[in-house]
Order: sequence, then structure tokens, then C-alpha cells
Amino acid sequence: MKALRIFLVLIFLFFLSCVKKQDHFVTLSWWQFWTNPEVKPTILELIQQFEKENPNIKVNLTDLTWSDGHEKIVVAFGSGTAPDVLELGSDWLPEFSYQNVLLDVTIEAEKIKEEFLMWEPATIGNPKDASQKIFGFPWILDTRVLFYNKDLMKKAGLDPDKPLTNWNELLDYCKAVNKLKPEAYGFGANSAERHRLYKKFLPFLWANGGDILSPDQKESKINSAEAIRALEFYKELTLNGMIDTQAMLDEAFKNNKIGFVISGGWLLNDLRKNYPQLNFGICLMPKPESGRGTPASFAGGEFLVINKKTKNPGEALELIEFLIRKDNCLKVCQAIGSGFPSAKGAELDPYYRNNPDLSIFQEQLKYAISPPSHPKWVYIEEIIEKAVEEVMYEKKSAQDALDEAKSEIDKLLE
Repeated sequence: MKALRIFLVLIFLFFLSCVKKQDHFVTLSWWQFWTNPEVKPTILELIQQFEKENPNIKVNLTDLTWSDGHEKIVVAFGSGTAPDVLELGSDWLPEFSYQNVLLDVTIEAEKIKEEFLMWEPATIGNPKDASQKIFGFPWILDTRVLFYNKDLMKKAGLDPDKPLTNWNELLDYCKAVNKLKPEAYGFGANSAERHRLYKKFLPFLWANGGDILSPDQKESKINSAEAIRALEFYKELTLNGMIDTQAMLDEAFKNNKIGFVISGGWLLNDLRKNYPQLNFGICLMPKPESGRGTPASFAGGEFLVINKKTKNPGEALELIEFLIRKDNCLKVCQAIGSGFPSAKGAELDPYYRNNPDLSIFQEQLKYAISPPSHPKWVYIEEIIEKAVEEVMYEKKSAQDALDEAKSEIDKLLE
């Protein structure tokens, strides 16, 4: 009987240890957008490394696309099926932060805030009182610059070694190259492509001193004189070029069909790898005119957030802290061929210091601006894109289109 009791006790202890181990094992779900074959392997390698460092955590990855990712995330939160961890674009973050579906990570973020850049899109509330909260962690930062084709500039009688600096030069250069059509076009203008067109127009608005919303975010300023002039100028550029999707514009640039196009690091990486023969350059965005305005551009980024209803907030934080680590984020940026870790000091890495083109992107980031952190930003951007499209296709004047846009945005703000 004594031997039997000892045997039963051992069985019971073994059972308890198994239950404890099973309870301690956690499966995290993570939705992310890096699906292209150049980057996805790096994401998978990082997950494997994380699981090796944290053997009690398993990460299940789900890929999203920018075309329908926003809608899928909205449906997931509405149906209670959202994952533990999500990647959100900086312009989507305010919407979900205000919906009370993201975990408040203010305490955790404050501990490392000084070590990272660009917390603004993840922050809501007034910094002067206790209402300010943080709902995400900055991961990868990026911006847009102006690409130009040196061979087309030569054909048009322009000096490719004299990068343009202001709006007048940009328009004159685009007109000159556009005379080569149908062989080539001057400017590459984005068509009505969701989440993209506004990123090409707003830099001109910001450079000209315009604003989208008032400081208290109670009124739209989209029809100011500065904004109207910026849209009129953007229309002039589109009249001296071609209008298409970002992918088609990038493709045309790679094949010597466009003289000037606003694009991001993805194009730079593609050109380096697959089009070494292309004679191109990049420069900061132009100012309105010499000695006035700033070379403004769009400041974007990828953020990592946690579902408020996750059952494993501690493990989710561990995953995010692993991903935003300088060395790990640098691996992702190198795979992308562009972008910058949000971790301060990453710009000192030889990967950036020894690359003149990436240095220009870094310089452009100093003048880049993020859209207002507003819960209805995704819908505000749709209104702005509609106005820009109407002017591009000469359906309305810049004044009328932006007056209407202001009216619609003000209704949203109410």
C-alpha cells in the first residue's frame, strides 16, 4: 500500500508539472503586411529567433495587404476576432486608438520613450494633463523623396548634375521632359489610389505653409490660400506628365518613361537590385520657391499594437520589444532596402552612413510631417483624395474642390 501511495503521488506530481507547463505555453497571433519575397523570409527568421529565445511562446503569422487590410482589421475588432499583435500604418493608428480596442501601453512606453523616435501617431490626449495615453510602439520609419532620370534630363537639354530645389524648377523641368512624349513624360502623378494619393499632395500643402486641421482639430483648414495654391501647382504638374497607380509609375520610371516621380525606399531598393543600368538620382522635395517654405514630405511608419482583449499582454509586449530592438529592426530595413528603425542611433550604422542615397532619405525625414492624429483620419484622407482627383481630371477648380472638402471634413469633426 505504501508503494502504491508513493506511485500515485508521483503520478499526481507528474500530472501537475505537465499542466503547469501546458498552462505556461502561449500562442500569439500577429497580423502584418510584409508579404513580398524580399522581406517575408526575414520576418519568418525573426519569429524563429524569438521563439528560440522564448520557448514558451509560439507566434502564428497572418499576412495582410494594403488594399483590404484596413477593412479586415475593422471587421476583426468588430467581431472580436482580432489578433494579439497587429502592425498598423501610422495614419491608421489614431482611428483604432480612439475606439478603445487597443491596449493602453503608456506605462511600458514611457520606460523606453527616450530611446525611440516618432511616438506622435500612437499618442492621444493632452500632454499638459494626465489624459495623454500611448497605444502603440514605433517600428519602421520612412518618407518620400523626388526621383529624377538623368538621361531624360540630358535629352531635354537640362543639367542632370544640378538637382532642382524649388517648385518653379520642378515645373520647368517637367515641361521640358514632357516634350519628349510619347517616348517619355515629365511628371508621374498618382491616380485615385487609396492611401497613396494624399501622400503625394500633402507635402506640397505643408511645404507651402498649409494645414489640414486647426490646432484644436475642431475645424478644417484644407481650403486655405496656401492649400489652394498647392493644389493648383500639383495640377500643373499632372498636366505635364502621366497619371497612373504608384506601381505603374515606378515601373515607367524604371523603364526611362518618366522624368520625375515622388516615391519611397521600395523603388530605390528595386533600382539597385534590378536596374543597375538606370542613370537616376534622388533629392529632397522642392520648396515652393527659393528662400521660402520647407522641403516637406510625408512622414510615415509602421507601428506595433496590442489588442486590448488579448489574454497574453505580457507575451505580446515581449514580442514587440523584440521586434523594435535596433538590431532586429535593422534586419527588416535591410531586407526592405529602405526605411529606418525607430530606435535612436540606428542612423549611425555603417549600412546608412556608407550609402549616400539613404542619407538623403534620412535628411528628408527631418522635414517630413505626419498627418493629424485624429480618430477619423482615414475618412478625412478619402475626402482629400477625392478633391485632388477632381482637380487633376479638371472636373472642379482647386477652390471649389477644397471648399467642398472643408465642408465634408467639418461635418466629420462635429
